[in-house]
Amino acid sequence: MPKTTITGKKQLIDRISNNLTRQRASLTKSEIEAVITELLTETKKSLVKGEEIRLLGYFSLKTTLTKPRMAMNLQTGKKMKVPAKRVPKCKFSLGLKAEISRK
Repeated sequence: MPKTTITGKKQLIDRISNNLTRQRASLTKSEIEAVITELLTETKKSLVKGEEIRLLGYFSLKTTLTKPRMAMNLQTGKKMKVPAKRVPKCKFSLGLKAEISRK
């Protein structure tokens, strides 16, 4: 099994900067960071408002409401009520799923 690596914001900025340099486009790393930060901020705001975000060919993000339910504390055996809450959901496009499964 291949080693799992983590790609963070800094690594994305470096990759985008390198790709743009090869394409002879001129954006500084600080400009790229500003764009990524703004994208993430607006994504967060939209999800908090309950809006759905669709990036065709990649994925869609939305929030859904879970139903209230009864659960059990496994250590004490005591039953407890878990309230309804909104949770984030991500659905990947079929093309992206197929591409990932080939690698």
